[in-house]
Amino acid sequence: MGLFDRLKGVIGGGSSEEKGLIKVTEEDHKNAIIKERSDLCKKISDIPEDEIVKRDGKIDINFKGWQICNVEERQNKDDRRLGYLKLFKTKNDKFVCQRMTMIDSEEKHYYAATVEDFPAIRNFFGEDRLALALYDMLDRVSKSW
Repeated sequence: MGLFDRLKGVIGGGSSEEKGLIKVTEEDHKNAIIKERSDLCKKISDIPEDEIVKRDGKIDINFKGWQICNVEERQNKDDRRLGYLKLFKTKNDKFVCQRMTMIDSEEKHYYAATVEDFPAIRNFFGEDRLALALYDMLDRVSKSW
């Protein structure tokens, strides 16, 4: 939905569903399917690539490295993505963590940080179901380092 359509909805009133914005609920998260996206990841033995990690309210993080883990949370009923976690390893042996959360059908929030080690990764992502899936994936991929 473009800016003009959003303005029409604000000026003209109407419910959020009429404007195309559907709030993501806790029930959506509870019933979500979690998928690993290893097809989007690289091996550390590959040549590092230029990466740009988006984050709200701050300068994006730019570095050379590899996306090593990616897990998505998708709505069970229509496969709509509700959020994802990405973990990157930099050429300088640091990690970049990113969490995207879906607020409704179009609005997304991006959080990202550069961290030094595995405890800091866990501190950033927390202990929800999606984070636990990322840690499982990280455990498998890190065995080859």
